[in-house]
Amino acid sequence: MAERGERTSEFWRGGRRGAGWALGFVSVVGLGSILSRGGESTAKAAMKAGLRGRRVGAEVIERVQDLYAEAESEYAAEALTREEA
Repeated sequence: MAERGERTSEFWRGGRRGAGWALGFVSVVGLGSILSRGGESTAKAAMKAGLRGRRVGAEVIERVQDLYAEAESEYAAEALTREEA
């Protein structure tokens, strides 16, 4: 029998997968609707915004990872200093 944590994890993983499929489906249907009404410029603007968002998101993640690495290094140095004292 799976433990409760494993079942909960599987539940959320399935929920996220389903939400992703639903969002993709709605996006395709919405894009088709926009394009059928001559909204190419609107669709292109949305795609550009998405690309900018991905780039900004990647930069934020990189900064957070750098901060974490610095904090981890400082923590290890402080722990070493405490052990030597």
